[in-house]
Amino acid sequence: MNSSRRWLVIFAVVIGILVVATVSLVVFNNGKQITLLPEDAPQGIVQRYLIAVQNKDYQQAANYLSFGASGPFTTYDDWLRSVTIMPETSNQTTWKATLGEVTQNGDYATVEVIIDTFRAAGVFGGSQVSQPISFQLTKTGNSWFITSPTYIYWIY
Repeated sequence: MNSSRRWLVIFAVVIGILVVATVSLVVFNNGKQITLLPEDAPQGIVQRYLIAVQNKDYQQAANYLSFGASGPFTTYDDWLRSVTIMPETSNQTTWKATLGEVTQNGDYATVEVIIDTFRAAGVFGGSQVSQPISFQLTKTGNSWFITSPTYIYWIY
């Protein structure tokens, strides 16, 4: 077998392995059921918010946010414009969130989250970026609301 044919076979095997790995990830991860955390806990609110964002159910996601004069967005419409400014780009990024440490002090809480984003980077690889995000929440009555961040830049 000559050298160019050998490289062609190696390239085909690598492509085949990538296809099998991708199909396996899709098949095995799509069927997973997420166990929802309690809605009266800060981590439960952050989890539900992230699920709503991932499902592009922005109306539901907004229900978990606190809008006010001190924030960057004062109304749902302001926030929605910031979310949907680049709808086509968000289809190019896959992401997952992992909930971390929760710190609660009275009516205030912080939930640490690791966001892993995956972007296609050509034929020979991809790009994965992990970034920590601290969600700040405040309790109003018996309900928790996210006060920061109210933007969802990792989907773009």
